[in-house]
Formats: sequence, structure tokens, C-alpha cells
Amino acid sequence: MRSRRFRHLTVPLIALLAATAIALPLLGRGGGNAVDGDGAASASPVVGDRKAGDPAGRLGRAEPTRRPLTAAARAVPATPAGKLRFGLGPGLDSAHTSPLAPDLDFLSTWYNGPNDLSFLRKWKADLIPEVYRSGHGIHLIVWLDGTGEVGTVQTAHGPACGREYPLSSGFLDDARELASIFSGPADGPALYVTLFTEFQTYPCHPNAWATTPDTTNYYLTLQDQYLAALDIFHSGAPNARVSLGWGGWQSRWDDPVAGGGRSLITHFADVLRASDFESFQAMGTDSNAADVRDMTRALGQYGPVMLAHFKSESQATWEADMHALLAGDAVRQLSQDGLFAFSFMDAANIASPTALSLARGAIQSHGVHSTL
Repeated sequence: MRSRRFRHLTVPLIALLAATAIALPLLGRGGGNAVDGDGAASASPVVGDRKAGDPAGRLGRAEPTRRPLTAAARAVPATPAGKLRFGLGPGLDSAHTSPLAPDLDFLSTWYNGPNDLSFLRKWKADLIPEVYRSGHGIHLIVWLDGTGEVGTVQTAHGPACGREYPLSSGFLDDARELASIFSGPADGPALYVTLFTEFQTYPCHPNAWATTPDTTNYYLTLQDQYLAALDIFHSGAPNARVSLGWGGWQSRWDDPVAGGGRSLITHFADVLRASDFESFQAMGTDSNAADVRDMTRALGQYGPVMLAHFKSESQATWEADMHALLAGDAVRQLSQDGLFAFSFMDAANIASPTALSLARGAIQSHGVHSTL
């Protein structure tokens, strides 16, 4: 099962990403090296609404118009005050057999691009129904910063520079299939969807709204795509609840002029209000506790919040974060600020008996599990 590891930003406009499964020469990705967003652009020719080399037109402008932002959001399952719903990834297969599984509320899995559909189609007939029957919800994390090309495409908002697949009609076609694959009964366990996780890195110039006009156009088009995909999941999966996935570094600074740092969040306010819940990740090698608290407060004003994938490449940091976030009065405060769910990205940090005991203790003390 594929997994992704990301580092936090410590300065504006630079994305520090490390991937464990896919090397991306266009972005200079690999091994924890710093990647300059300005260097990620590789402009490509556009022919009308179709990109050269894309005769099917899958990489053109956003397909649907923006839906009304007054449409009702679906409520997440009720969670008692001071409690959290815990999940584990990175795949349904591994999480389903984890020693933590009996105490978990949901299992997390990833969609990293169209190639993943081949194994997900096989899961539709057996593993996915089995997970729902066990009383577990499913959390689908959609990460698309490793898909397709980086370039300039024409959109309804004008030229936009960044990852092309998230803006394409092809992605919306794939979202329809994902909704069908993961669909469960409306009265059964929830399907949580974190769409476009770490979306701030998708444009050529990341983490700020107005770095360049084609950055603003990219984010506007991505918002259209997000709202269209939200409708697709609502139509195709009666149990779906959908969120936009933030990189948890966004609260570390503020740049109101460029719409960067915390100010980027306000540019997505209408989209966040239209969402069923909000989500973000926390995966820094330095302490993640402040990011978790800050992002929960920032996003909690728009709706219930999920920590969608939590881990650290430093075991000492992970254990310190666990104590800071899940011990004493910390869970009650996070819950009060809006956090309702907490998902461990994978089992790497719980490999030792001590770490497993730490995780199990936190889940049993502060978790809820809706078994059917």
C-alpha cells in the first residue's frame, strides 16, 4: 500500500516534501530535500481547452459550474465532548489487521492517482464491505501532488499554473468511480473524504493566494473542482462526508498582502463553510503539537475538524506530541476547539511495544467506536 511522508514548511513559499514511494523529477522531490515551488513550474502548450498531448480533453477547464454555497452540509456522526474518533492508515488492508483495529472508529486509506483505481476496484467487492460490516468507517485521503504534469492550463478563471490532473474533468470522472467504490449505506458507518490533501503545494507557487495571477486562478479553479467533487461524493455515496485537506504548516506565519500563511485560510472561507467537515495533516520532524492546536482553532470556526494524517519521522517527536496532544486536559481542549477525529497516518510510529501501548492507551481513554 502506498504511503506519503511530508515535512512542514518553516518559511513561506517553500514546500519541504519527502516522498517514500514516487520520485518526481519535475518537482525535484526526494529524500527530504527542500523543493522551491518557483522551480516546480514547467509550462506546457495549451490548445484551446485541450492541452497538447491530451486529445481526450481531460486536462482542460473545470467541467461544472460552482454549486450554490448554501447547500446543506452533512453532519458528521455525533461525538461526545472531550472524546475523539480515532483512525489508522495507510491502507484498509493493513489497518484492518492492526492490533489497534478493535478500538478504532475508522480506517484510513489513500488515493494517489488513477493508477490506484486498479486495486481499489478489487476492494469494492470484498474488503470495503467487510470493513463497513465490522462497524468501522472509512477515511479516503486524496493526495494529488504526485499526479501528471506541472504546467499552465487555461481555465474558466484564466491561465493557471500547477498540477493539471486535479483541475481536469478526468479527475471528476475518477471521483465518480471512487464514490461508487467506497459507497456504503446512509445509516451505516461514515465514509470520510479528505480531498486534495496538502493542496497548498499543487500550484506552481505554493502557500499564498496572490503570488502571481496564475496562482490565484489555480486556487479558484481548484475550489470549483472541490465543490464539484463534493457533490459527486454526496450523490454517489450516501454515507460520504467531505472535507478539504490542508497542510498543517499553514498556521505558522501570516502574510495578509499575498494571502499567505494564516491569511490563505480566509480565501477558502466559503468553500470551508460548504464542507461537511474540515481536515489537515501534521507530519513535521519538529513538534507538531502547536500546529495541531492552531489549525484546529483556525478551521474549527467553519465546522468539525479532523487531523487527517498524523506522524513524525522522529520517534522522539512523535512520542512528545502524543503526550502533548492526548494526555491530561489536552483532548478536552482540542474537542472544545472543534477536533472530532484523529488519524494516525501509518503504523511506523507504533512499531515498538512501548509506542503501541501509548497509542492504545490514548485511544481507549479518549476514543469512541460506533460498532454496529
